Amino acid sequence: MRTASRLSLVVSAVLLSACFHQIVQTGRTPGTTVVERPWTATWLWGLVPAEEISVVAQCPNGVATIETQQSFLNGLVGGLTLGIYTPQEVRVTCASGSSALPGRHIDVAHDAPISDRLAAIHQAIALAVETHETIQVRY
Repeated sequence: MRTASRLSLVVSAVLLSACFHQIVQTGRTPGTTVVERPWTATWLWGLVPAEEISVVAQCPNGVATIETQQSFLNGLVGGLTLGIYTPQEVRVTCASGSSALPGRHIDVAHDAPISDRLAAIHQAIALAVETHETIQVRY
């Protein structure tokens, strides 16, 4: 009976340790600098997000790619803590060359109300569909 309970515990831990992988590409050309954070802490099944990772010093030309994933070991730790602590791996690939994105941009004041921000996003979407160019919304 003791072996069966251990086996069920191991099987439960493996099944509860789901993995995921997300890649966000900004459209910039990737450079050679990569910033890795293998145990970025999130809490309560990811409901409490990780602290912001600043890569301004490492990536003076901006960011090309952001990868977020939960490895098997990250998921296993999350399963063993019942989701209270859910670590993730974060990998940021810096951009090479100019920090400016190709295409047009729409500037919105940093303290603009949400209605102005949403209007700028809708305007950028419409312009991107019309012109097939990259439209950057800057705050």
